[in-house]
Amino acid sequence: MKKNLIFFSLIFIMMITIFPSRALGAATHGQYILMTREEFKDWLFQNKFTRNINLIQQHHTWLPSYKQFYGNNHFKMLESMENFHVKQRGWKNIAQNLTTFPDGKVAVSRPFDVAPEGSIGPIANTTGIMIENVGNFDIGHDVMTAEQKETIVYITAALSLRFGLTPSIDSITYHHWWNVKTGERVLDRGPDYNVKTCPGTGFFGGNSTTDAINNFYPLVSRKIQELSSK
Repeated sequence: MKKNLIFFSLIFIMMITIFPSRALGAATHGQYILMTREEFKDWLFQNKFTRNINLIQQHHTWLPSYKQFYGNNHFKMLESMENFHVKQRGWKNIAQNLTTFPDGKVAVSRPFDVAPEGSIGPIANTTGIMIENVGNFDIGHDVMTAEQKETIVYITAALSLRFGLTPSIDSITYHHWWNVKTGERVLDRGPDYNVKTCPGTGFFGGNSTTDAINNFYPLVSRKIQELSSK
């Protein structure tokens, strides 16, 4: 009995070593890995990445929104987004590296070692990690759930820790700050017809740089301290 226990313990350890990309308890479907925020942190620190990453992008899907989320259709939503991005946009895969959901779950969507795609442009994408938050967070539409809010802050903090980033406009960026025609960063100076509202006019109090500095970065900084102390 003792020999069998030792044998199976060794096999278990070998499986964790050989397959670090699957967090314990995570659900998988093709390339997608669906996790809690805590499982994501474990996954993030277990894996090695070869691409230089120094920018965290915040987006909202706009469509699909909360109306299309039924509590158990995470993978169907991801597949739908992937089909749209590939067949309609002509991109090679689903655009985003990470997707958050109203129930607080997070999915690794596009491999981290592959730069994201999308209208934010190549400057932001080359060294960026794209987070797509399911919902329409323009004022008057979806009100972000407490669970999703916590997950967005949590995974942004975990990414900051993993890649050695300090929250600022140079390390955590909103899609709204980039000209969709030129791909250049315009911050708050972009005319409405050349920028998106993404990640939403109601995203953590707004989508301006002032909103991010006053409302979002402090939450991320506090969460970094909390995670660092564990």
